[in-house]
Amino acid sequence: MSEKIGILAIGHGSRLPYNNQVVTEIANMISDNHPEYIVKAGFMENSEPTVEEALMSFEGTGVTKVAAVPVFLASGIHITKDIPAILKLDPETNEGEVQLNGKNVKIVYGKPLGSDKLIAELIFKRAQEVI
Repeated sequence: MSEKIGILAIGHGSRLPYNNQVVTEIANMISDNHPEYIVKAGFMENSEPTVEEALMSFEGTGVTKVAAVPVFLASGIHITKDIPAILKLDPETNEGEVQLNGKNVKIVYGKPLGSDKLIAELIFKRAQEVI
């Protein structure tokens, strides 16, 4: 059986709609560029869908594994404690399971964006735009 992968993009959430829209747009871009994946966005606070709601929205999609990836620049308490607790991840492996369609579906947890040449180039591009 081949795997059908879901990607859960996790944003912080905000009372300001634009902040949430950015995470949703990123999830949509991933989906558009990689239609073989099922991509959802969820938020830690002040926004919907919550991380839990977004995770459960994979119900009926046939995913066999979900990669939960924080759309955060760096690690903090949400990355190291809150999100793993919500996803019920094993602290040793950073993996877990969720029941979808009556089956156990594996959850794997990605790292935050961190320092990366792509991010550095994007920041340089933003600087060039205003120079």
